[in-house]
Amino acid sequence: MRAPSLLSLLLLTINAPVYAQQAPLELPGEPFDLVKVIAEGAPMTAQQAAERAALNSPSMQRAEALSRLSEAAVARGRVQLLPRLELSARYTHIDGFPDGKITPGGSVDPEMVAAARALASSIADPASRTLWLNSLDRSPQTVSIKIPRDQVGFAARLSYPVSDLFFAVLPGLAAAESAARANKAQVEAREARVRLSARESFYQLARARGSLAVAQRAVEQARVQQDRIEAGVKAGMRPHTDALSAAARVASAEQAVASAEASVDVTDAALRTMLADADGAPYGIAEPILDQELTGDVPLTAELLARAQGRRAELRALREGIDAQRGSARSQKASGYPHLAVYAGGDYANPNRYQIPPTARFTPSWEVGATLTYVPNDTLTAARRDRENSAQLDALDADLAELTRSLSLEVRQARALLVRSVRSIEAARAAQTAAQDAYDRRMVELRAGEVTIADLFISENDLNAARLSMLDAAVEQQLAKARLAYAVGD
Repeated sequence: MRAPSLLSLLLLTINAPVYAQQAPLELPGEPFDLVKVIAEGAPMTAQQAAERAALNSPSMQRAEALSRLSEAAVARGRVQLLPRLELSARYTHIDGFPDGKITPGGSVDPEMVAAARALASSIADPASRTLWLNSLDRSPQTVSIKIPRDQVGFAARLSYPVSDLFFAVLPGLAAAESAARANKAQVEAREARVRLSARESFYQLARARGSLAVAQRAVEQARVQQDRIEAGVKAGMRPHTDALSAAARVASAEQAVASAEASVDVTDAALRTMLADADGAPYGIAEPILDQELTGDVPLTAELLARAQGRRAELRALREGIDAQRGSARSQKASGYPHLAVYAGGDYANPNRYQIPPTARFTPSWEVGATLTYVPNDTLTAARRDRENSAQLDALDADLAELTRSLSLEVRQARALLVRSVRSIEAARAAQTAAQDAYDRRMVELRAGEVTIADLFISENDLNAARLSMLDAAVEQQLAKARLAYAVGD
């Protein structure tokens, strides 16, 4: 509830004529200290509220979790810069067929063998004839190849995607890093928003507690006047209708108190919810709001806009998001290019796959090479995906332009409110000074018997209303300062 609407009701509750002929009553004490009254309770300042709200905000915890997620994605992307190492071990048992046999030179012709033996027998030299015949007898007609039934092997292969490194891996890594910076900026933006909301709730509570204090004081004044009027009615000096009117004014003042109490409960509950605090008595406003007036001139709009462009976390987050989208688009486009990779590997196997005929023993081997692959269908798919990414980038650029305009309007509005609060607090201070002087004069006149206590109550009500207006103006100035600092990213 704002102060002016409440004060207009309070003025109606106590602004009633009182006869000067009534018996004098005990003079009331000095006007209550509004700042002291609203400070009652567990002390709280706007800075404390902002820090506790940021610490207990679920949205902050979610933003921080997303930031950690993006940092993990960057670490995963950096792993792709390393060569790919594949290690394998295998054991195989083979059976179900006999060992193979190979006939040298094809099928053996018996007639050719007989002709060869006849030719060897015709050799005159006995030694040579014996040597040839023995050679023909020992020469096998077939060669058997025994397949090792139990095979064991160990292999290592190191490969590196040369073309993908430049066209896909590095752009993808840059995109992941931009996304991580964007999420970090989102954390800063969320924290700034949570802190601003906590400050706004705190100052709204200060305003509500000030309104309640004035309303409670008005009830006290209305009851004192009711007692005075009822005394006059009993003495026959006033009509009974005046007593009824006084009772109605007390009831109206109590109604205003109930409304102000509800406003305090609502604003205090809102602040406690942000701080994740248990229910309890309303927080005490421990911050000297009335003593925190603006010093110096309000910066020019151009200067504020320049600061917002460089500091506002939302802008940085969106710009980094656009960079991340561009990097991702370049990485996806590379899927349509030919892929060149180099590799090197080694085997230690029993039998070695490159050994013919296979032998049942461990034999090492190594290889190096390069592969070039190209899939035309991937090029077509990448072209279509590139068009999609281009449209998304255009949409993000439009979002950036819209956000820039929105933040520019936010800065201008916050500055205008701060400028207005400066003038408002000056007017409220002048009104409070005048009300204080009027109240001091009424006290002197009351002691001299020149005015009634009702006149003093009216002056005190005016003073309290001026103090509440001063508090309201001070709250508005603190809100304007907080919103301007948020708008420029301070």
